[in-house]
Amino acid sequence: MKKPKILIVGASGFVGKNLALQYAQKECVSILVRPSSDISLFLHHPRIKILYGDLEKDIGLADALDGIGIVIHCAARTMGRSYWEFYRTNTQGTACLIQAMHRMHVHRLLYLSSHAACGPCCDGVPLQEHEKQSPISFYGHSKHLAENLVRQSGLAFTILRPVSVYGPHDKEILTYVKLLNQGICPIVGFGPKYLNLIYVVDLVNIIMKIVEQDHFSGRTYFANDGQCYSLDHIFETIARVLQKNVLRIHIPTSVALFVGLLNDLFLPPDKKLVTRDKIRELACKYWLCSSENINRVFSFRPKYEFEQGITETIKWYRSQGLLE
Repeated sequence: MKKPKILIVGASGFVGKNLALQYAQKECVSILVRPSSDISLFLHHPRIKILYGDLEKDIGLADALDGIGIVIHCAARTMGRSYWEFYRTNTQGTACLIQAMHRMHVHRLLYLSSHAACGPCCDGVPLQEHEKQSPISFYGHSKHLAENLVRQSGLAFTILRPVSVYGPHDKEILTYVKLLNQGICPIVGFGPKYLNLIYVVDLVNIIMKIVEQDHFSGRTYFANDGQCYSLDHIFETIARVLQKNVLRIHIPTSVALFVGLLNDLFLPPDKKLVTRDKIRELACKYWLCSSENINRVFSFRPKYEFEQGITETIKWYRSQGLLE
């Protein structure tokens, strides 16, 4: 195998899997994963070099960074019981990576952050990148702190803030799809809600554009598919693709938070339906941001709107036996 120049940190996660597989269609790539990660997709792949380590404990980072030119950091904890769990992975892990990059003289970093690092917008006016960040969840706070570390790192960087991402290999939206497939549509709170989305293929394409254009100018960009979706439209579209009639059940936010607490206290991560942290985000009316800057700088035009993307996603779930 030709020595890779790109290292993907967090390749066993949802976005990381899609990114590594897509990137390896063009050239060799290194991936850093934990020894306990499921890497069955990558085993025996002729263009993927698998390296083992632990971001939080700074184990294996030096070996993984040897000879690397660009790091794509998409490792993240999205579910946790406490703020410390999010901080340890998302913030402390990023600090360890930055320190290791300096030691190994690797200077270019693409950091995959999140819209959650900014928090929701007010009155339906989409957020701009320069606006004050006001995260409302543990996850969002930990990503906000990690962004600050990247900005202060002295590295050449780009920060990418995708909105809610969906597509093959995603297990989060699968939870909702399964409920809708059973004819149940739970909604936190009352009244309309609006959000942006992005299909994982479009997100991977913009990540690759940034790398290919060597765009590490210290800028931050939101990424979405350019559409504003109502939550009602999202659920109606999923139900239509599934060919199901669904019963909507509105759950008061206080009740949902209590259910999230019970999930946090008593269920292992792979069994949780929802967490308190996620409920805090789901209760908000507007999760909207502007993608004008990324569209202008990279001439980026997403190929997928939600109906096409969710149709492909559900087809993938069924092909993997994850959905009846």
